[in-house]
Amino acid sequence: MDAAEPDARRVRAARAGILVLFVGMGLMLGTHVSRVPSVRDALGVTPAQLGALFIAGSIGGLIAFSLLGGLVARLGSLLLLRLASVAVVVGFGGMALAAHLGSPAVFGAAMFVTLGSFETVNALANAEAATVERMVGRSIMSQFHAAFALALLAGVGIGALYSGAGVAVPVHYLVNVGVVGLAFLACARLAILDGAPAAADSAERAGGIFVTLRVAARERRTLALGLIIFCAFTIEMSANNWLPLTLVDDFGRTEALAALLYAALVVAQSAVRVVGGRLIDRLGRVRILRGSAVLVAAGVLLIALAPGFWAVPIALLLWGAGAALGYPLAISAAADERTNATARVAAVAAFGTIAGLTMPQAIGLLAEGLGLRLSLLLVVAVAGAMLLLAPAARPLPAPATGVEEGEGAADTLEA
Repeated sequence: MDAAEPDARRVRAARAGILVLFVGMGLMLGTHVSRVPSVRDALGVTPAQLGALFIAGSIGGLIAFSLLGGLVARLGSLLLLRLASVAVVVGFGGMALAAHLGSPAVFGAAMFVTLGSFETVNALANAEAATVERMVGRSIMSQFHAAFALALLAGVGIGALYSGAGVAVPVHYLVNVGVVGLAFLACARLAILDGAPAAADSAERAGGIFVTLRVAARERRTLALGLIIFCAFTIEMSANNWLPLTLVDDFGRTEALAALLYAALVVAQSAVRVVGGRLIDRLGRVRILRGSAVLVAAGVLLIALAPGFWAVPIALLLWGAGAALGYPLAISAAADERTNATARVAAVAAFGTIAGLTMPQAIGLLAEGLGLRLSLLLVVAVAGAMLLLAPAARPLPAPATGVEEGEGAADTLEA
């Protein structure tokens, strides 16, 4: 290890702090997801109007991603994480106020702040996780994302308890997110290894405030990794948005059973993420991405074309396993080059937000003419694109030993 780098004890502490960030983000998202029906009723909006409010939040996320690299260079990641932690609590407070007042306009503005600050925390956590992964010397990124997924499930479960007990949305939001925000502030110094601003004459500062946009536009590898994120996010979001409805409408199952089966998909996804690091180190990034694409395609084809319900549980396990590693693997690849690593992570992560803005709607439009099951075949095409893009995740040449060298050897075999 370089003398300038932290020792093993400090790296372990940072790993624990980053885990808190991922768990907290999962709980925040679960808090929101679990009360969407109540929020809709409180605001008095239609599903289409609620979707428009969510788009306002997504725009906030995209703006945050575009500015992130420049802000990190000027403010430092530690200060930015602390500011974003406060802002996400303020944003959720605004959403709570909007639900109390029944004001869609206030809710849309609060969503803009909430998602912008949430995605800032998300990108900083992923960039720092990639740094720790490099120092540990083996693939561990998928474990952080497994913690996020399990915390999301826990947040949804806690939300169901709040709802069942008749707790109002504002109280639920303020209690849960307030606790998470305090945890973020408490562990920020632990999670961030080097949070200082970049030197005035550094490459990071020379890129300008919009350095994230520049690396996305100019670097072919970063653009390709962003497209992999686009595919991976589409694969996940399609399951989130459409699977429960497909199980109810096309297979005639109850909403409760559909929720239980969707939970099984998330558990399969999380289980693969827990062990995924070892698979990546053994087989290499490219093989894992290609295998993930094949699993997703097989699962979606079963859902779309299955002659009976018996194939659905198998399909969900395949889909969940295939959806597990694409996103964290592309994030790790984006941080291979240490200069402007945060900007690259933000650039590729922004493609996930773009996918969230476009692909669920595309499937919904297809469903109008083809039916929901057949419209899911679009996910098969997306999985095929991820398979073709997989070589972009091959590690950059580096003299250092460890995970990058090992993966490079594995991936070189398939060049």
